[in-house]
Amino acid sequence: MRKFWTKEETLWSFALYGTAVGAGTLFLPIQLGSAGAIVLLLTALIAFPFTYWPHRALCQFILAARTRGGEGITSAVSHYYGRTIGYLITGLYFLAFFVVILIYALAITNSLTGQLAKYIPVTTGIRALVSLGVVAALNLIFLMGRQTTIKVMGFLVFPLIGYFLFLSCYLISRWQTSLLTEGLTFDSHALGEIWMSIPVMVFAFSHTPIISTFAVAQRESHGAGALDNCKKIMRVAYFIICCSVLFFVFSCFLSIPAELIASAKAQGVTILSALAMIPGTPAWLGISGFLVAIIAMSKSFLGTYFGVIEGATAIVKSTLHASGCNKSRAFCRALSIGLISALTFAVCCINPNALAMISAISGPLIAMILFIMPTLSTYLVPALRPWRSLANLLTLIVGILCVSVMFIH
Repeated sequence: MRKFWTKEETLWSFALYGTAVGAGTLFLPIQLGSAGAIVLLLTALIAFPFTYWPHRALCQFILAARTRGGEGITSAVSHYYGRTIGYLITGLYFLAFFVVILIYALAITNSLTGQLAKYIPVTTGIRALVSLGVVAALNLIFLMGRQTTIKVMGFLVFPLIGYFLFLSCYLISRWQTSLLTEGLTFDSHALGEIWMSIPVMVFAFSHTPIISTFAVAQRESHGAGALDNCKKIMRVAYFIICCSVLFFVFSCFLSIPAELIASAKAQGVTILSALAMIPGTPAWLGISGFLVAIIAMSKSFLGTYFGVIEGATAIVKSTLHASGCNKSRAFCRALSIGLISALTFAVCCINPNALAMISAISGPLIAMILFIMPTLSTYLVPALRPWRSLANLLTLIVGILCVSVMFIH
């Protein structure tokens, strides 16, 4: 008789939790805090279904393809729509997560320059040196190898989660619960704030890169029962994710003054930087918050960087091949790392607003892959028609709303 819950399912729950709770968690309180209490309360109501439904739909999309080789999303798209559309989706997937690493590198640079600004004036030259140091350090860790990097990331997951929970509880003594009753008017302004917050919610709760690996692993372990097992694990993992992230967001919202949240948003830094701005904040809290922000964003950067480099390598190799220049995979990979690093360095120097990048580019692109592609396919692909549901339709609508934000920036 099969156990109701196994060690493997516990490990996958930790993996989903550890992938979802990270740097995105540090940006969510900034957006929701600046949007107001009504957006925060609405997020609390919809967080679980709009985390669970799209990731479940993506699992259904991958598992129903029954492709060989276990490539996940890209092979499933090619199976349903052909190789040309498969290449287009692969390119979109690469672009979506390339922007994600730019946001993380930019936020790390802003956190470091913010600390430097306390001691010396941060000129353009100093920012360029910090940007170069950030890109070089992240690449140095990356070049240590996949296994070493993954072990380091895995080791950091639980201390980071523990810190978020500790900080949430620590801030309870500073809560001003009256903030929850201020600005609860549901009008056109509130609707606008809700609409503009959707991409940041998508960004914060998404962990699309691990879903391919997760779905394929469940198919290998459970065969025809893979989808049921995916849903069982996701329901537990996402309930815990939503509870802990929302607890952190509410705790920050109720304890950090609105003007400091607005200042952090304008500077493109995380909620931990806003916390350090509060007069009278203990030194240990400011220092630990700064270190945790750097570690969390570095972990998230590295977790996404592997996929971005693999995607860039494939694009470079196919481009060179099409132009009649056949180079080794090692050459293409080195060229990809060089190009991605140069672009990342340039963005860190230019310093666009990180939250604006999430709203205008990253959130909508992730929504195309996670919210729209698997749900729209239930209406376009006969094999996926059994998965049509009200939940999928609502997910599709939210995805379209998220993408629409891209066109007003």
